[in-house]
Amino acid sequence: MHKTIIFRLKKLDLFFFAYILLTSLLIITTWNTAVNPVDLMINRIAIILVIFVLLTIENKSESKIIQLIRNTYPLILSGYFYKETAFYNKFLFSDLDPLLEKMDYALFGFQPSLLFSERYSNLFFSELMYFGYFSFFILIITLVLVFYFFKKDKFTETVFYFTSSIYLFYLIFAFFPSAGPQFYYPSPENELPKAYLFDKVMHIIQIVGEEPTGAFPSSHVGVSIIFLILIRKVSVLVYQISVPIVFLLILATVYIKAHFVVDIIGGILFAPVVLYLSKQIYRVILEKSFKGFFRRGMKFQNKLTK
Repeated sequence: MHKTIIFRLKKLDLFFFAYILLTSLLIITTWNTAVNPVDLMINRIAIILVIFVLLTIENKSESKIIQLIRNTYPLILSGYFYKETAFYNKFLFSDLDPLLEKMDYALFGFQPSLLFSERYSNLFFSELMYFGYFSFFILIITLVLVFYFFKKDKFTETVFYFTSSIYLFYLIFAFFPSAGPQFYYPSPENELPKAYLFDKVMHIIQIVGEEPTGAFPSSHVGVSIIFLILIRKVSVLVYQISVPIVFLLILATVYIKAHFVVDIIGGILFAPVVLYLSKQIYRVILEKSFKGFFRRGMKFQNKLTK
């Protein structure tokens, strides 16, 4: 008995695989300078296999949770792909942090990333800043849920814009290495003030989710601005609630020494450009180049004999 399994790849799948291919070529190109390149390639193969297992399950399941995961898995995996840029980002430059530090000093005559938390180090203000930084993850979940439940017809398109924007920032990090003040400055200059609850959360985030990469331009700031642009079209209420939260997030990125101020400026300036590129990729490159491909889908013959 022959059984045909059909994988219908969506635009986000193609973008994600293109990202994996491009950065895999970058790893191969920087093989002698990359950190653990063999592990990076093995991880990619494992991720691709898991994705095709997910696509197989999706074909057989009507579960809404499976469908949600299937349409957001690149977003779920974005944390890993952010961290790995630290291992192969020395292709063009070794470290941009000395330049970024000088730019901050030229703008202010001092280092905001050091003095901000030193001057305002009381427990309540630190708690507020740490919540602001943590809210980045809340914004991501909010965007997915709002469009999934209240604007389903725009869900796939919007998730593409949002996710591809994140990965476009990662491509910048892959070519322009910057670690940020938390890695650039030694202890005790890079230590954070105490707070009530969220300082513990921040330490977990730093241990689990941070690597010396991705400082300029700030993707935290850029992606948050993109969130505001996308959510405003759907819910004015969510937008109004999110604006002060994003403002706290922007302040927090400097307060916790994740970014220089010039990183923040870069994130704000890059946000509309990156979103525009994401829309062009969605509407032009993928839509036209793979138009026939989408109609047919991908068919893989899996011959099973009973």
